[in-house]
Amino acid sequence: MYDNSHMGGEAATVAMDFSREVACGSGEVVTVGPEDTVASAVAAMVAHKIGSLVVADDQGKLVGIITERDILCKMTSWDTDSTDRFVKEVMTSEVTCCPVNTPLAKAQKLMADNGVRHLPITTGGVAVGMLSMRDVVAHRCATTREVRNLVIYALAKLAESRDSETGQHLDRVRHYSRLLTNELAKEEKYSEEIETEFIELIYATCPLHDIGKVSIPDHVLLKPGRLNDREFEIIKTHAAIGAETLGASLKQHPEAGFLRMATDIAAYHHERVDGTGYPEGLAGTDIPLCARIFSCGDVYDALVSKRVYKTALPHDVAAGIIAEGAGTQFDTDVAQAFLQCEHEFMDVKQFYDDATKGDA
Repeated sequence: MYDNSHMGGEAATVAMDFSREVACGSGEVVTVGPEDTVASAVAAMVAHKIGSLVVADDQGKLVGIITERDILCKMTSWDTDSTDRFVKEVMTSEVTCCPVNTPLAKAQKLMADNGVRHLPITTGGVAVGMLSMRDVVAHRCATTREVRNLVIYALAKLAESRDSETGQHLDRVRHYSRLLTNELAKEEKYSEEIETEFIELIYATCPLHDIGKVSIPDHVLLKPGRLNDREFEIIKTHAAIGAETLGASLKQHPEAGFLRMATDIAAYHHERVDGTGYPEGLAGTDIPLCARIFSCGDVYDALVSKRVYKTALPHDVAAGIIAEGAGTQFDTDVAQAFLQCEHEFMDVKQFYDDATKGDA
């Protein structure tokens, strides 16, 4: 059975009370007492692989906080003695903390206003969690990626809505692309180019491959049958138009890696490695890797899907076409990767076929 447990990430609710998540998580709040030393504080940090400690009194109440930076400053001072009651020293200054229900934005402001990078989360004066600036930044980045992916998918769905015949095409091809990319990542020759971010980006951005079709006239895009030569030339312009559209945004934000990959896929997913594709007739590795990967999954989906002008081909026939096209239509390594994970392709297709039947 196809595992779809990872599908809901893009639609996950953005948490407003991140401090509550931290407090309710499984992370242990490590405390030390006023009589601990520099040496014992370091030992506690190392043992628990953490960067901060809570100082608690006999009743468990928060009375101080020690960070890696505090320890480092103490250890590098001229008069350091590891037997010093250093922990007791931190109890003389006020501790900035926040209650469990503090929104992330407010917690971040507390850190900025008080010049601290670690913020104990308390309830009733007892520390129940520890929020660090690293946690805040990581959460902000994850939220930004999630929102970005939602916007990308919404735009792609809007473009796809003009062609009701391609139902769930976007969902299938993004999973096919990830399967192929994961398979290629096992090869040493791709170890530097295919990293976690590459895999995440191809999954997120490939739904924009046909964004240029929004400019194709209805009488061509929605024609209930095969296109004639003139109509086919019109439909082919969608690749260049999509690339131009996304490329304009890329020029404004050249640091946006996702726009670069989206542009490459939109522009070159109809190129062939033998140089006979369109729009530019690129060949071999002149075609960006992301486009060479996506092309294989896109063609497979077209082959095994029913259209008004064709019946759906069985998987074995489609797999044979891809194998035969290795080195001409498809990158040889990508075609081989497909053959290595073709059963997973079948699982993806079956999952969406079953979902479609369930909605009927």
